[in-house]
Amino acid sequence: MLRATILLELDEDYVLSDVSELADSPFVVTNCEVLGETDIRFVIDAGVQRDEMADTLRASDVVREVECVGEDQLLITKRSSGALPIIRQNHGMLQRMSQFHGRSRVFDIVVFRRADLKSIISGLRSLGTVDLRKLKPFEGPSTRLSKRQAEVIAYAVEHGYYDWPRKTTVEAIASEFELTRPTVLEHLRRAEKKLLSDSLADASTPTPPE
Repeated sequence: MLRATILLELDEDYVLSDVSELADSPFVVTNCEVLGETDIRFVIDAGVQRDEMADTLRASDVVREVECVGEDQLLITKRSSGALPIIRQNHGMLQRMSQFHGRSRVFDIVVFRRADLKSIISGLRSLGTVDLRKLKPFEGPSTRLSKRQAEVIAYAVEHGYYDWPRKTTVEAIASEFELTRPTVLEHLRRAEKKLLSDSLADASTPTPPE
């Protein structure tokens, strides 16, 4: 497995491009969460422009919900600009969108194979210019997984559970391991959380995909 940081310079403006013009520096994204197949939810420190940013976001068709939290933060739920489906179609997992400014987006992702990373980068080029900023082997994550978690997620990957569209189901995985559906979902959730938590470590010097 690999963890990578990708800078995407979009060819077109999106709603985050509009709101980011209200500040001179990039917005740092925290508490990023993937919802369904196309949506993401995240928090930004909007500062004194919070109300103005919130109004701009709420006027957009791609924004599902905007909530003011804390003194100057926004909780935003929106449809992806197109990057998330490309990442998922090529078996990647979006760890987070870590920042944005203008047309720039920085994505931290986890992939199982180098070929998947190449496909993701190729797909993202349909949206704009792509720069692989950091790449690091995902060393030793299995040591943090229970034996059953490792077995279930390895089977899920091998049989296309993370493909687009999915080639297997939770029910099929449950049948293979003689487990209940909720148990399989719990194994997958815990394994994914551990793997993604490991990926938060700083990446090393970028290495281009072979």
